[in-house]
Amino acid sequence: MRPSVKFTTSLWLILATVFLPEVAYSQQSAAPAFRTVEDKPPPDIAENLPVKLLADADFAPFSFRSRTGSPAGLSVELAIAACERARLNCTVEVRPYGEILGALERGEADAVITGPRLDEIALSAAETTRPYFRTMGRFAVADATSLTAADGNALSGASIGAVKDTLHARWLEAYYGKSKLVPFDTLAAAGDALKTGKIDALFGDNLQVIYWVSGEGAAGCCKLLGSSFSDFDFFSRNLAFLVRPDKPDIRAALDYGLDQAQASGATEKIISTYVPLPVW
Repeated sequence: MRPSVKFTTSLWLILATVFLPEVAYSQQSAAPAFRTVEDKPPPDIAENLPVKLLADADFAPFSFRSRTGSPAGLSVELAIAACERARLNCTVEVRPYGEILGALERGEADAVITGPRLDEIALSAAETTRPYFRTMGRFAVADATSLTAADGNALSGASIGAVKDTLHARWLEAYYGKSKLVPFDTLAAAGDALKTGKIDALFGDNLQVIYWVSGEGAAGCCKLLGSSFSDFDFFSRNLAFLVRPDKPDIRAALDYGLDQAQASGATEKIISTYVPLPVW
């Protein structure tokens, strides 16, 4: 469940309070449908069934502790929206990342909405809903660029920056061999190189690139190039809810609620609140 993108809570709170109110989805096209909505009736489950959800306390923008101490984040709001549509009485508690899977295994919660990756360890301890989000990769370029596409041919001969020793850098090595690949220690350093014209493009995690382009570091210099890239052999990971294996009714109800949230447009609205530019 835990994808490669990671923002500190303090950074996210700055973005959320300073930047997002001005531009949230003003430039956003329709959010991608990460789920195929199943045409099924609501699950046969008691109305207002109490359900306790756990989330990572420091995994913005998906989940974090707000300034008031309450749970917040894209995944938190989406979980609440799903619970409302499935008529579940859900509460969300945020905990440190290292405590989450153990708490689920001990029966201290019914489901986990962020935290552990969907690996063999997590999947041996829980069942999952169908995915609700996916990590991807994205290119950014300077506003004045002559580049118009992000495929390998279009970027042949161009210099592309990426954070060294990352899956995104390895993906470039695999598919952009005709480009000049320039390694950097951080995405901010790659961004500075793009802003000053030392490289032609940068590539990295979709959300990290979006927040850099939209933030103070870019100072309005740059824009996204093309669409997002999804590649499960490299950097793409699904995000889904982990549910206790003895709670199949709750898993079915959460899947139903997530479907209804997407079909009603609530998912798109929630994504638009936390992501200022198109995620797809």
